[in-house]
This record gives sequence, structure tokens and C-alpha cells, in this order.
Amino acid sequence: MLIIGFLIALFLRAILNDRKDPEINNSEVSLIVEDWKRDMSEIGLDGDQLIKRLDYILVVDSIPHGFLNQQKTRDIMGRSDWGSRSIYILSRGYSPGQLKALVYHELAHYMFDIKHGKKHEIMATYIKEEPGYYRLNWDYLLEVYLEKCKQAR
Repeated sequence: MLIIGFLIALFLRAILNDRKDPEINNSEVSLIVEDWKRDMSEIGLDGDQLIKRLDYILVVDSIPHGFLNQQKTRDIMGRSDWGSRSIYILSRGYSPGQLKALVYHELAHYMFDIKHGKKHEIMATYIKEEPGYYRLNWDYLLEVYLEKCKQAR
């Protein structure tokens, strides 16, 4: 009986949490999420509703991982975690374009289960370190990204 009660509580928590935007601990990331929601809406997806699937988008000093997120690492720059309904972004000196690409990247993993893509995409395994890369190529990168999001939906 206790297990059934626990499962019902988890189910109700998920439903209630799907009614609010995630907590975001970084103002730059908040602005990027607003851009992402607009971009989703432009391709016919409800970005305002999609983002409610998350509880947290956190910029952190180390990324939690492993069983119950008990371990921490600085070896990855971002991670989406369905178990905690969270996205974690490693705190470091990103350019504005790098940060935007990283947030979009993790949102695609979380929302659409999109896997890593080619090396010249937002969904590439590694964030580009070349100065100005994302600023100069954003229109093309976004077009490819949005097409992947539409197809995954």
C-alpha cells in the first residue's frame, strides 16, 4: 500500500510541475530559454508548454551524474537528466554564442531525445572554441537544429 501511495505522489508531482516554468539560476540562460521558446513556436511547437517539462536549468560548478546524481564532474559542459527533470550547465567563461548553443543543445536532448550530430551543428558532441563561430553561423545552425526538432516531434 505504501508503494502505491508513493507512486501516486510521484505522478501528482509530475502533473503539478508540468504547470510551471523551470527554475533557472542564471539571467543569461533565462534569456536564452525565452529565445528557444520563440524558436520552437515559430516551427509550430508550443515552446511555452514544452519548457514546463523541466523543473530546473542550473549553471553549476560541477555536473552531477551517476546513481541518484551522487557523483560530480567538470569533464562535461552540459547534461540533461530526465530523472531529476533538470538541465545542468557547467559554469565557465563561455562566449554568448557558445552558451546559447549549449543551452539549445541540452534542451534538444531533454525535450526530443535528439542524439549528437555532425561536428558543424548545434548538436555536435563538442562546443566550438573558435571565436565568433556561433555568431557568424547562427542562422544556418539554427535552421538545421529546428529541422531536427521538428522531425523528432
